[in-house]
Amino acid sequence: MTLPEEEAILRVIVRTAASADTGAGHVARCAAVAAELGRIGADVRWACDEGTVPYLLERGVCADRVHVLRNAATAGHSGEEEATDAAQAMDARETLALGPADCILLDSYQLGAVWQRTARATGARVAAFNDLAERPIEADLVINAAASPGEYDALAPDARVLTGLPYAITGDPSRPPAAEPGTLLLAFGAADPGNLTEATLRALAAARDAQGAPFPKAVIQLGSGATGRPRVAERIATLTWATFAPEGPTSPGAPAIAIGAAGVGLLERMQAGVPSVVVVAAPNQRALADAATRSGAAVAVADVRAACAEALRLLADAPALSRMSAAGRAAVDGRGAARVARELNRLAGVDLRRATMHDAELLHQWRNDPSVRAVSHTADEIPWETHLRWLESSLARGDRHVLVAERGGRPLGTLRFDVSGDRATVSIAVDPALHGSGLGPAILDACDAWLAANDARVRSCRAEIRDGNDASVRAFLAAGYLPGTDSYERPVGRRTEA
Repeated sequence: MTLPEEEAILRVIVRTAASADTGAGHVARCAAVAAELGRIGADVRWACDEGTVPYLLERGVCADRVHVLRNAATAGHSGEEEATDAAQAMDARETLALGPADCILLDSYQLGAVWQRTARATGARVAAFNDLAERPIEADLVINAAASPGEYDALAPDARVLTGLPYAITGDPSRPPAAEPGTLLLAFGAADPGNLTEATLRALAAARDAQGAPFPKAVIQLGSGATGRPRVAERIATLTWATFAPEGPTSPGAPAIAIGAAGVGLLERMQAGVPSVVVVAAPNQRALADAATRSGAAVAVADVRAACAEALRLLADAPALSRMSAAGRAAVDGRGAARVARELNRLAGVDLRRATMHDAELLHQWRNDPSVRAVSHTADEIPWETHLRWLESSLARGDRHVLVAERGGRPLGTLRFDVSGDRATVSIAVDPALHGSGLGPAILDACDAWLAANDARVRSCRAEIRDGNDASVRAFLAAGYLPGTDSYERPVGRRTEA
């Protein structure tokens, strides 16, 4: 879904790249996040080089949302080497010229700290996917599902970091399935620059000849633009037991086992419950291969010959395959893109202002929404006259602050501080139409700055949350509140994020 910019609660520019050499993994995970951003009411635009456009269109991105950069630092480049400082800075400035954005999502090896620093110097907030964990990063938010906590402490000391398989990004599972039940899937990525697919087919052919026993049909996931596809096609033409998967983006389907690389495809196989034997096709895949192995969903081997031998061994061990399938589903639940989308909405932040009597109708509407009353300490519907008297009295009190959270002038929620001494009790409500979008933590993030400017006597905040209000618990925990005996609390100005 794409909303008109004036109606969107969040404006995001995505800067990514794909090619026959680098593959489509960066585009695939950005497209998955963009789809979730659309579901929460965001306006998403894309900036890329010309070669990336077909990969975006193939994944359902509307052409009128894509801007081809004249000075794209990624054009004609592949691999993990960053573009020159000058090229990155020029690329960032042209991307920012697309128009106002609440945040930017960046996913490209060629665009690093210089690009991020150039963008942030304009006030933009930058979120960056990072698979390498070896270079300094100057983003506000870093995402690496294969990393472990603390891995970015030195590389990105000022950033929030999202690590672990809950943030794994997978494609749309409704895509056509690549492989049928009982088959063996070969999945080394859309590009497969090392042509591991052909090498695996040769190893499988040798294993079939040596085994002389029933052997599963092999299905190959390989992009139509992969440089090695013609050679693979020639080899398939001589084999009765191998075939290509349908062209275009496909989901794994339901093969008995897969042999493949450790990219986005591995995460999709885990989500689908497909056991995998993994050959690390590039150094940046090692961390994800290790994470998948630790989860129990995959086995990593040194080369394609070892992969074929391990796959054949596992095919004869039904209990092991069942355990691997369950482990994959448990580790990758398919909600990683939604989690990242909520974090981008949080990253964009909100502005807090004092409520006025002009806000009475909106606040009354929010308060009486059934979803809000269900988790309030007082679940009864509040009459209009009672609400007016309460709001007028509250606005006149020196120990109570009633605030409205906004972005771009659009009200998104409300916040209340009830002050006693140096402590404030916090109450929060998000526009019911925006529940689940990540705005709760964003509103709570803005508390410290507002209190510092408007009520410096407050040294700590606490929240009393009704039993069963799990959404509020998650929001306060994400904002650094710690559970106490009967409330959630944290000091002002010294937030420790969950």
